[in-house]
Amino acid sequence: MEILLNKIQQKILPTAFHQKKINKTNKILHICSEVYTSGGHSKLLYNWIKNDSSKKHTILSTRLSLKEMKDVSNFYLTNNVDVEHVSVKSSSKIESIKLLNRQPLNNYDIIALHIHPDETITNIVLSQKDVTTPVCFINHADHVFWLGVSIADIVLQIRESSITIDEQKRSIEKERQFFLPIPIKTVLNIKEEENITKETHFINLLSTGTAYKYNPNKYYNFLREAYKIVEENSDVIFNIVGISSDAAYAKEYQHERIVLHGIISSEKLAEIENITDIYIEGFPMPSFTALLQAALRRIPFSLHYNPLSVFKLFSNNAGHNIIYPESLDEWHYNIKKLIRDTQYRKETSRKQQEYILSNYSIEVWKSRVQELYQIMEEKKHSYWMPDPDKYYDGENEKVLVTVDKRRLSHYKFTEKMSLTGKYFVYKMTKLKNPNIDYFHKKQLIKYFLRK
Repeated sequence: MEILLNKIQQKILPTAFHQKKINKTNKILHICSEVYTSGGHSKLLYNWIKNDSSKKHTILSTRLSLKEMKDVSNFYLTNNVDVEHVSVKSSSKIESIKLLNRQPLNNYDIIALHIHPDETITNIVLSQKDVTTPVCFINHADHVFWLGVSIADIVLQIRESSITIDEQKRSIEKERQFFLPIPIKTVLNIKEEENITKETHFINLLSTGTAYKYNPNKYYNFLREAYKIVEENSDVIFNIVGISSDAAYAKEYQHERIVLHGIISSEKLAEIENITDIYIEGFPMPSFTALLQAALRRIPFSLHYNPLSVFKLFSNNAGHNIIYPESLDEWHYNIKKLIRDTQYRKETSRKQQEYILSNYSIEVWKSRVQELYQIMEEKKHSYWMPDPDKYYDGENEKVLVTVDKRRLSHYKFTEKMSLTGKYFVYKMTKLKNPNIDYFHKKQLIKYFLRK
């Protein structure tokens, strides 16, 4: 697909359009598809801007209007943070490509991509030979298929474990990857917010994640296990942020002490975190930002049991009580101990926070990003020809393909193809995929006859 996008670029964009950069500008262009007032990937972008006053920052969106962008920026940034906003949103993808291409792309020292995994516009524009500004690809959605390998001079990994995975599966050399941890507030910042005194005898548990990350499969069912926990521990209240109470999945496991909050503001989440005693990492797909944020509030955490490599943020570290349980029984045992043994809970909190601070605090992030800037000064943007695709059929792939239950129309976007092209599409349906909506015989005939 990335090779095809490069061919499209050669057909629709003028050659030698961008002027060469003469001097260092101290400016960074952050390109995003969309940003939101919730979710880890938006926080990642705005934390970069808030914690790096050494650069002048511009945010460019391919899918949001200027007003929509500024509304989100106002949510995260104070008035004294100077940020420029640019939108190339258009009803036509081709027009958005041309709008992005008209930007002075070589007037920046770095182009940082915070894009959605399915973003095609950046691939087309940044595959040009006359774009010389080095490109960083922030791999914030490292659990799914993503476009951008061919235009990334450096892939920024939010998990060290992704470096080995992407070297093996995406053929990205280790030298072209860089570990930049998720920057999270330190305890000193957070303590100023913690003015709530507990007046309850309940133990409060918390788990946070986008609803689809909790979708059950044959290996994992988070709400079922949450139900067991509150049933076995009458003094536990389990707060789950991300799943709405009216969701079909939620209705199967209703309990007076399982509180489903749905999507909430960061202020409301902070209120819940202030009364939380234990953070439970969600599954089958965890939320890394939420976990780190809770850990830096001195909240002890329980990690996902028997996770696939693609879902591990850490390596096991028994000295700091960072352990991925090997089984569901071990997971329940550890949570029960955290609930019932106050001293163990305090000791776990201390050890875990010590580890998190030394690896994920903003101070660590600042030193890492300065190291990144030095590396980027020596680089010039290149187009990296993708290696031939490889087919993988392991447990990682089987779980990932069933995490998001949305079904896709197999024939969508192909209605205008030639009869030969449509027949090729039809032949591809022989290998049935449970996540694809296939035509019945009458619909198939209409598809072939439609011009």
